[in-house]
Amino acid sequence: MEYVLWIVFIAVMLIIEASTVNLITIWFAVGALGAIAAKGLGAGLLWQVAVLLFVSGIALLIARPIIKKQRNINLTATNADMVIGKLGTVTEAITADKFAGEVTVAGKKWSAVSENGDEYCEGTKVIVKAISGVKIVVAKA
Repeated sequence: MEYVLWIVFIAVMLIIEASTVNLITIWFAVGALGAIAAKGLGAGLLWQVAVLLFVSGIALLIARPIIKKQRNINLTATNADMVIGKLGTVTEAITADKFAGEVTVAGKKWSAVSENGDEYCEGTKVIVKAISGVKIVVAKA
């Protein structure tokens, strides 16, 4: 009977992992395989649960940092990320009474607002400080 419980537990953990993709519940499924092995060796339910927790914890501690590191290697800056810190030129005045002005950065036009509410006339050199929605936030260079 305990074998069936562990198999159902594994199936539930795999379903949760498939729906969340957080790489956490998968390790409990691995731990359940250890619990099945413990059952096969004659361990009682309490020992099976202890093996489940131990194997799951070890698997999580070993694998998660490695997988996280691999995920971060493949990060590519988007077009938006690449303009932060770049120098731009105001092409349409940025004023307090307007929703947004316009700034050209790296050959692309962006809607822009001032970081401190300052006003910038056309031709002013600005630095992109952040992105807020679809607008860049700028400050005088």
